[in-house]
Amino acid sequence: MQDLAGLSKNQKRILEMLTIKPDMTTKEIAEMLFGKIVEYKSKEYGSVHRRLISLEKQGCIKRVQVQLR
Repeated sequence: MQDLAGLSKNQKRILEMLTIKPDMTTKEIAEMLFGKIVEYKSKEYGSVHRRLISLEKQGCIKRVQVQLR
């Protein structure tokens, strides 16, 4: 795992969650982080999505997309 210095409190919490359950979706992360049901186009979902993109750019996580058939 990368150096956690410079990460926000929520970014650190997201990394902790992904350490425990690496296959969590953005929606699942948002619901755990905010403690409520989160809709896909909500500000909470968008916030988590932006944090995940930032963590990916910093090399802390790697996104793996799964397609349904």
